[in-house]
Amino acid sequence: MKRWIPWVIVMWPTFAHAEPSAEEETAASTVKLGGYFQPQFRLRENSAAPNDEDGFRFARVRPQIAADSMAGNLELHAFFEMEVQPQFSLFEAWGGVSRKLPDDGRITVDVGQMRTPISRQQLLSDANLSFVDKAQLASIAPDRDLGARVTFLPPMLDGRVKLVAGSFNGDGRNQVQNTNESFLHAARLELTPLGTAPTTIQESNLAGSYLTLAASGGYDKLTKGDHHEIEKFVGVDLTGAWMGLSGSIELLRVYHHQDGDPATRTPAFLQDGWVAQLAYLLPIELPPYGHARVEIGARVEEIDRNDTFPITVPGDPNQSVREYTAVISYYLRKHSLKVQLAASHFVELEDRTATGENASYANDQLLLQFTYRME
Repeated sequence: MKRWIPWVIVMWPTFAHAEPSAEEETAASTVKLGGYFQPQFRLRENSAAPNDEDGFRFARVRPQIAADSMAGNLELHAFFEMEVQPQFSLFEAWGGVSRKLPDDGRITVDVGQMRTPISRQQLLSDANLSFVDKAQLASIAPDRDLGARVTFLPPMLDGRVKLVAGSFNGDGRNQVQNTNESFLHAARLELTPLGTAPTTIQESNLAGSYLTLAASGGYDKLTKGDHHEIEKFVGVDLTGAWMGLSGSIELLRVYHHQDGDPATRTPAFLQDGWVAQLAYLLPIELPPYGHARVEIGARVEEIDRNDTFPITVPGDPNQSVREYTAVISYYLRKHSLKVQLAASHFVELEDRTATGENASYANDQLLLQFTYRME
């Protein structure tokens, strides 16, 4: 990341020296209020494990504010996203500046609380999924964090190459300052050899055909008492859409180890997750007005949040599981207005506790979700 900062400072005057056009000088600022909410109804098998109550619930209620303006030939923007239930929480609050480069290039610098560029599943908005919920591997990726990032689209490549790199505090959401003197450094490289990737990351074949290969990585150093825990993130994903079909494959690994006295430090462990999914948008236009579409999809995934320590009870948060999910979606206005029904079957890969007891339990579920996004 330290190599990026001088490059941006040196090159920025070169990008911005051109005289702004009359249109750029007179462009008005815009502020858009939006957001989305997703009520659900869940049926889940009952067992001795907690969190299996049936009924209605609000998965997400997230107001958003987006602002855009111009300063000469520079594009200014800001974005805010909040979660209002079960209690208020700030998710994103960042602002930045963008400059067009010759031959369809672009450079953007953003500062604030935002998504870290690791894992496609983590970068996806919960409103833009082919399924009701994200794959579980998103839970081992870094959450939104406070920091700065640079997004670079090289000239003359028609957006086929995208690089995002940034440095963050590494403490997660809603920390007003760094809790130590270490940083989470993260980067993601996307290559799109076929088609044009959607401007906003999304699932389903609702924004044209494309094929994108991406890799992401990160490094974080956390303070743990009198020693440090080192986290290294490595992820790859392949995603695409064509003729109604859409799909993706993603793998994410997180390596953990601690320095300090071997007698007191926690042993090294690995977090590992992968997901493969496929969906098909039926070529039938449905009422009202022929704008609605139906999509069917299937997904298989595995998650292992700790490969070293055995679990203590069935339903332990670190229990390794495989999940199979089938979904049918009714899109009335693409991802902005849809109803989805998903059925999931779980297989406990860790089927014994530390004391040797059976750790398999009934936890299959059915989720019905309505999404409405205000734009």
